[in-house]
Amino acid sequence: MIAVVLVTHNSQEFLQETLTSISSQTKQPDIKIAVDDLSTDDTQTLLHSHGFQVVSATSTSTDITTRVAQNFVQGVRQAQQQGATTVILGDHDDIWHGNRIQHQAVYLANNPRIAFIASDGKTTEFETLRATFPVPVDFNEWDRDQQWRYTAKHSIATGGASAIAPDRLSTLDVPEGWLHDRWWSLRAVREGSMAIDSEVVIDYRLSSGQQVGLDTQGQGNPVMRILHKFRDIPRNARKMKDIAALLGEN
Repeated sequence: MIAVVLVTHNSQEFLQETLTSISSQTKQPDIKIAVDDLSTDDTQTLLHSHGFQVVSATSTSTDITTRVAQNFVQGVRQAQQQGATTVILGDHDDIWHGNRIQHQAVYLANNPRIAFIASDGKTTEFETLRATFPVPVDFNEWDRDQQWRYTAKHSIATGGASAIAPDRLSTLDVPEGWLHDRWWSLRAVREGSMAIDSEVVIDYRLSSGQQVGLDTQGQGNPVMRILHKFRDIPRNARKMKDIAALLGEN
């Protein structure tokens, strides 16, 4: 079974276009779940009108990165409990290309060792997510150690363009301070179940209301990127411990 999982929060400004692009897919999902985090606008009404199950976010974290990650974990687990073996992840403001679900579902079905697939997306008319998060074209042919050395230093996955086969990952748990896509890609690499896909599956929308994403990480601005890293020194120290623990599992 195939599920779509979105996480929303006061998303009505862009959500209708996202939901229309999901409803227009060449292959429709069996399950549609939205984890809504205290929306006070018409977000839930829009979701219901497109056949989504709307569940309330249970995370109480005050850290936005942790909260978003926990909301996605909640959604994927709920989909898994309902029998989903493939979960297509989505942000509340991106436009899905018409064959996205079919492409990623077929990819995971044809590659039974893969637990997490990171596809590409358009950020502008001429740029893609890969321009911001470059990944060597032969990444999938590297051995696990080569993939780990690269992934430990570079973000390789954007959650809004990714899909997961949750039964194939040893655990969905994400430590505090990590985004779900970054941690799941690290875990999948350590477990030999990560894949980079060159297919462009979404139009990735940059907006001032984003809580996490390209703009919030300073990816497009070298000065902001440096400032972001300095501000996150305590968080990065904790992350080093998390990575050491992950390495210790294998």
